[in-house]
Amino acid sequence: MFETNCFVERILNMRYLSLVFLFSAFPLMVFCQNDSTAFDDCEIKKNGIYYAQFDKETNIYIRFHSGDTAVATSSTNNLRKASKFIHKEFGDEMLMGKYFTNNNNCSLRIKAKNDFGKVKMDGFVSNDKLALSIININQNTAKSFVFRFHAIEEKN
Repeated sequence: MFETNCFVERILNMRYLSLVFLFSAFPLMVFCQNDSTAFDDCEIKKNGIYYAQFDKETNIYIRFHSGDTAVATSSTNNLRKASKFIHKEFGDEMLMGKYFTNNNNCSLRIKAKNDFGKVKMDGFVSNDKLALSIININQNTAKSFVFRFHAIEEKN
């Protein structure tokens, strides 16, 4: 009986210590998520394109424009060539839609469509990268990608 009481007492002490740890760490977790220095890491860049490798010959590209417009397509893995034609002016030939961001947790959602399909992309922004799960709504398939940023020099 003595051993049983000691066992129960140890469990209660472990629970108590776990609660103390949780409540002492909670304020630090809240502070870290609301740290204003993280807002720069969540910024969507509009002076270039984001790209991710789809296969050996093809990349997926996303370009963000002012407001909340996003253009997405897949094409050659030559960044220089691809950066010349990924614009909202060519939106009829690409997936075009809206994007939504949340700076509190750096989340990103893109909903885009064209005459041939519809996609939803969910993920987050971190510095010059996007981590997105792309869901092809028509085909009911999903795949995750990490997009890197490639700046484009504007010619005057």
